[in-house]
Amino acid sequence: MKLVCTLSLFVISLSINLFSQTLEPIINTRYNDANGVPVDTGKIFKLTGIVTAGSQFGNAGPGAIQDLTAGVSVYGSSFANAVSIGDSVTITGTLSQYSGLTQIDFSKPGGSVVKHSSGNIIEPELVSLAQIKNQLWNGIEEIEGKLVRINNVTISGTGNFASGTNYSITDTSGILTSGLRIDNNVTTIIGSAIPSGQVDIIGIVAQYKYSAPYNSGYQIQPRYISDIVYDSSPIILNPIMAANIDTTSFSVFFNTARNGNAMVKYGLTQDLELDSVVVNEDTTVHQVNLSGLTPSTTYYFKAFSSNEFGTSSSSIQMVTTATQDTSIGKINVYFNFSVDTTIALPDNKANGNVPFENKLIERINSARYSIDLALYSFFGMPYVADAIVLAKNRGVKVRVVYDYRDGNVPQNSMQTLLNAGIKMSRRPNINGIMHNKFFVIDARDTIPSNDWVWTGSWNVTSTELGWKNNVVEINDPALAQAYTKEFEEMWGSNTEDPNSTNAKFGPYKTDNVTHSFNIGGRSVQLYFSPSDQTESKIVQALTTANKSVYVSMYAFTSDNLERTIYNRYQIGANDVRGVIDQQNITGSQYNDLQSYGDLFVAPDPTAHHKYAIIDALYADSYPTVITGSHNWSRAANEDNDENTLIISDSKIANLYLQEFKKRYNEAGGTGIFVIPTSVNENNIAKIDYQLYQNYPNPFNPVTTIKFQIPTSQYVDLSIYNMLGEKVKTLFSGFTQAGIASIDFNAKDLPSGIYIYRIKTDNTSIQKKLVLLK
Repeated sequence: MKLVCTLSLFVISLSINLFSQTLEPIINTRYNDANGVPVDTGKIFKLTGIVTAGSQFGNAGPGAIQDLTAGVSVYGSSFANAVSIGDSVTITGTLSQYSGLTQIDFSKPGGSVVKHSSGNIIEPELVSLAQIKNQLWNGIEEIEGKLVRINNVTISGTGNFASGTNYSITDTSGILTSGLRIDNNVTTIIGSAIPSGQVDIIGIVAQYKYSAPYNSGYQIQPRYISDIVYDSSPIILNPIMAANIDTTSFSVFFNTARNGNAMVKYGLTQDLELDSVVVNEDTTVHQVNLSGLTPSTTYYFKAFSSNEFGTSSSSIQMVTTATQDTSIGKINVYFNFSVDTTIALPDNKANGNVPFENKLIERINSARYSIDLALYSFFGMPYVADAIVLAKNRGVKVRVVYDYRDGNVPQNSMQTLLNAGIKMSRRPNINGIMHNKFFVIDARDTIPSNDWVWTGSWNVTSTELGWKNNVVEINDPALAQAYTKEFEEMWGSNTEDPNSTNAKFGPYKTDNVTHSFNIGGRSVQLYFSPSDQTESKIVQALTTANKSVYVSMYAFTSDNLERTIYNRYQIGANDVRGVIDQQNITGSQYNDLQSYGDLFVAPDPTAHHKYAIIDALYADSYPTVITGSHNWSRAANEDNDENTLIISDSKIANLYLQEFKKRYNEAGGTGIFVIPTSVNENNIAKIDYQLYQNYPNPFNPVTTIKFQIPTSQYVDLSIYNMLGEKVKTLFSGFTQAGIASIDFNAKDLPSGIYIYRIKTDNTSIQKKLVLLK
């Protein structure tokens, strides 16, 4: 969401309150009572965000700031006159409201602002007038205070814009009466001609109503004349995605705000010197296919769209074509606690109870040329440290990126590396942490087949061997090169020596790596925080959910991601389940998720995962896993150095599903997991109908019952006592072909022997189970 263009740290003013207050997301200011008044009126808030308006609406404002969760107006000359649009700031001030507008009031005692950097970019959020008009004024008022864009707007009125005047505006979703406010301080707009045709309007969402309830009066306030976009060119919208990546081709997908054609220019450098492909279709949804390319090659490309009014273009993107080497592309997934293989696809059992330390040492010992490691924590692991030192001693080039850490004292295993003469680049003492935990093996030699990346949620510490974690290691040269490029940005050079002057961390990094890959036939995306707007990419992945979203998280505090899951839930992805470790931390989304999903608090020991599984039970719905080091939090997205992988593959999703089901059951969850399988591929038709013995058996009080059916049909699974009386129906309905795994919680039944039976139109099968309490 932001591009940092300067490294300066400039303190405008600072008060004791800035240190005493707890930093909160802006969304926490947006909760209103039944009259539309902020419930925390009078409370002092400490907030961090990017300035979207300073003195554009006068010396006292109101200005505005915005983070990834929301925006809020800020009133007072000590703010408006001290900041500029694009400044990254931390403010402290009192929450108030004026005629329905929620604001931080610097006219009250204690208001202060600290400026961190300049030149940051907030892209306006594309919304409709209906969305603005219908926001929940007596709940979470999500859009007020934000910088937004409304496309294809007609403005009522003729002649020139007048000072301090409201105009009605209309788009395809409806009309917002008096919805365009021309403030009497915006001199670049006052006196200019009111456009007679459609325009796009960019501005801050404000509100003005004389009395409670504050349920109307929403306005858009443009800040200068360029916020009224007169041209009718197509306007390319983010994201621009490369997909369908093959050895010699890939496709570029993008949307535009208005109709136009599509063109993609591409090349081996940012000059885009090779060629261009044009698709002359007048539409807002674009796909351009590029072919005749070279395998294992990184291409730069840029999207364009033109119509009779003009041409729009995107930023330059990168993509790497797939390798022809079929021996490359292996993805290994490891979990250090037990998994539930009852829901494994055929020949796809997950690796549970894996000793991470031994696996990592195996990978280190395989290195022949180079090891680059970026670690947040490294202690209590003498054998891993010794393996790295031995690699150095046998000639392997080793480089280390490490977090600043409290006190600037290396942990004991990291100290072992330093004592052996291994060089290090250390994150400076700036906001956030270097939270990566990745190794890149042999990416710096000329042999592509030996390139490996090791990453995941596990900090390389003895403590976290006892926590629940996941690790992914991937054999792919293009992915390894992307991790190497990220590593060298933090290293400060591409040599064996770090350069602290050039090293970039946190918000000072740039979005400069390839993001889309074809690895062994799987679509894989890679994003680094905070440069790559990772949370927006997670949002994009979540919006592909058609049936289900399962999350296993150490910390989940992102309101934006919770709202995305809720929106998918509202339109059909209503199987939402989760296990969250840190239920009660500030900003936790646990209660919100629990209001519509099947959520549980992770039991001890600590569950340190940061993964989500999308549509894992539906092979035709693009099953996807999101994993890596990135907790779903503001700090992970805006401050920390993190890495996130988004892997779209039914078998990888099934591996994570086996881990998830085990954690979900341990936490108290019971549910149905129907694993779709291909009749042709897995020969289910030869097996025909099958009912498996429950596991565990005997049990107390939860067991898993699994059955298999060759075609989609109606199934009833019920429990009977020894008298033949039905005591519980576990499932009754239509289900797809495949393997169904259903958890049976018998907490309300007495000990004894029971019968479980599946019935379909064609068959009836039963078995016994034993409940021992």
